[in-house]
Amino acid sequence: MSGPAPVFAIVNRKPEVCTCPKRDCPRHGDCQPCRNYHLNDKRPRPPYCERKPSLLKRLFGPAS
Repeated sequence: MSGPAPVFAIVNRKPEVCTCPKRDCPRHGDCQPCRNYHLNDKRPRPPYCERKPSLLKRLFGPAS
């Protein structure tokens, strides 16, 4: 067994295009400040691009 699970997985490479739907966010496209914001939030959760896909996307695949 390993230690406790990380809050979210750290992606070592920056995605070519930010996938977050919040285009007016001041951290849009800037990965490290986005991760810090989500890690230090009241409810720590992974950034949008690092979240597990929803049940519908897992069953039917991404929208075309």
